[in-house]
Amino acid sequence: MQQWADAQRGAQRVKLRIVDVGGSDAKLLLELKRAADTADTDAFVVGVPAIVDDTLVGAIALVRRPVLFTLPIAEPAGEGARWIFGLAPRPDTVARALVDALPSRGTPAIVVTSGSLAAGREALEINAIFRADGRPLPFVMSAAPDQRDTFAQRFRPFATTGAGVFFTGPATSYIDPVRIVPAADATTTVLVFLSYLSDANDAGRLGEAAPGMRWPGLRRPTTLALGTHAATATDALAMLAASADAAGDPERSRARIEGSTFAGIATTYSFSASRHTGVDPREIVLLAWESGHVVVARPVR
Repeated sequence: MQQWADAQRGAQRVKLRIVDVGGSDAKLLLELKRAADTADTDAFVVGVPAIVDDTLVGAIALVRRPVLFTLPIAEPAGEGARWIFGLAPRPDTVARALVDALPSRGTPAIVVTSGSLAAGREALEINAIFRADGRPLPFVMSAAPDQRDTFAQRFRPFATTGAGVFFTGPATSYIDPVRIVPAADATTTVLVFLSYLSDANDAGRLGEAAPGMRWPGLRRPTTLALGTHAATATDALAMLAASADAAGDPERSRARIEGSTFAGIATTYSFSASRHTGVDPREIVLLAWESGHVVVARPVR
């Protein structure tokens, strides 16, 4: 994001300030409150997993500025929903892409959680897809920090079952500081899927396990030097620059985003008064790490 802002020096329309909220919903709320009190911010880009609940929507309603989320959120509702825009696929469509990647409806599945809120939300979405399809519900395993030491032993009986294993939440929960993602090479029968929150940096740290991993992302960034998340964040700034009102009226900026289709580098976003999550579900693909590059993964068979 900073690189994009720096490159606009000739005709810069976005002044960027980056605030690290550490993935904390409470800190995000505090930053929104600070901005509401000082009225010094025209728009927000949120690049951390967030619970878009009544509390957050209410805070955004008070701020009355466009808030762009680069990670998956559900279609917003409530008083502040008109200011909220999702630049990633909805959580349910990501879960659908993951479950549909299994070779058959009868393929057994395991959901692994790290104990984080993001992991818990993804696990619920994946379970909902299995339930909607009438499939046997997946077995849930915990890899929370207090159980990491025993995870490999507990996972071993499943390693030859042909099951699909979904690691939910940020990949760093499973890679650092203790690498517990099981190796998945050509001789392994288990199918390993990571979260949409994963990126090329995570795949690069997986070492020998990387070739067997799959994770959902957007199709277009595989041809760029940027990953899905970096490309989406860049699109967020470009979208704000394109919709900015010369007189600084946030309502006009919001209306321009809501009523437009924006061709970004990650994908094409389309919003309306009734649709504030702007990614076409058909743009979701499974990604893989091959020879030091992110590629569109071959279908699992």
